[in-house]
Amino acid sequence: MKKWKILSTILCLSIIGGFSFNSVFAESKRPEGLLANSVSEANSIVKSDGKISRIALNVTDFEDIVSAKTLKQFEKKNEICGFETDKEASYGAQFVSVRRKLKLESDEDFKVKIFLKNTGNTPWFSGNSKCKGPHMSLGTDNPRDAKSQFFTKNIDGVENTNWESENRVGMDQLRVDPGKIASFTFYGKAPDRPDILKEYLTPVIEGIAWINDARTSVDFMVGDVKENHEIIRTRLSYANESGSAMDIPLDGIKSITVDLSEQKLYVKLGDYVIREFRVSTGKASTPTPKGPGEIFLKQEVRVGGEPPHYVMPYFMMFRAGGYGFHALPSLGGDGGLFWTEARDHIGIPVSHGCVRLLPEEAEFLYNFGHRLW
Repeated sequence: MKKWKILSTILCLSIIGGFSFNSVFAESKRPEGLLANSVSEANSIVKSDGKISRIALNVTDFEDIVSAKTLKQFEKKNEICGFETDKEASYGAQFVSVRRKLKLESDEDFKVKIFLKNTGNTPWFSGNSKCKGPHMSLGTDNPRDAKSQFFTKNIDGVENTNWESENRVGMDQLRVDPGKIASFTFYGKAPDRPDILKEYLTPVIEGIAWINDARTSVDFMVGDVKENHEIIRTRLSYANESGSAMDIPLDGIKSITVDLSEQKLYVKLGDYVIREFRVSTGKASTPTPKGPGEIFLKQEVRVGGEPPHYVMPYFMMFRAGGYGFHALPSLGGDGGLFWTEARDHIGIPVSHGCVRLLPEEAEFLYNFGHRLW
């Protein structure tokens, strides 16, 4: 009888008649009525004797026996769709890591795997799931829902590139419960010319919400880019849109524009917007002054001269009278209570005339430039 190489452990549970076993077979003959040519077949054979009502497989490697496609079919067939939550459904994600090759050759096929943690209270389901729960995928961003520069349905030697559409990457797992890690794999092809590329991707629960806090990006250098590493890093740090970073005018005039009506701040190199931040400007009784200006004073930390003596990190004065850009203010000795309140004010004009930003965004602006409006 033909020998079978089986690198797996088969554990049978929930047994009628008290029969159970836990065995490992290596280079042994195929046991009659136990193992078969696929997981699905094995499942049916074990059940056929009427003694075993459930089988669970802990698969290490079904070499020469079970393909990845067959295993996926088995998982889908035995998928559990139900879930309960004692609260209103919430959806959250946290970026964990990304695996990819940074330097590519022209026309090279490549693979990317992105890991996210489910921080909400509701399971995620992939587009391949038979369940009708929340469908999770990665959507192209900046610009949102645009066709990905890496989208491809066919790559030689790759059974599935895992693109659900030209702007969606599928989740690898059928289901990912709260607190667990999901992965999103996709394949692509590098362009046929030297370039520096960035692609923004954001997790999206289809028809429900984009999880903007977990937006991430993947970067690539393609071919022989005629720039040093410092310039390449600068281009990638400034790239605020998916696409080529070679078009960013690094020698362009640095400027800052504040839209008071939208409570947004735009950081520019020439006409290229490298950052867009939500801000809090002056309230009606203490408005932020309008018009052109220049930053003429920078202080890593500024303390207000009048009570209640606000502490203002990354302060940059643009108008006499104490008007400046700075991170959200705090008050010493308050246990951080004011800080929490101030974060909620971003996007609302509540300041005394200054332009307030989130701390990490204020730091970026502080290190960026000198000319504005």
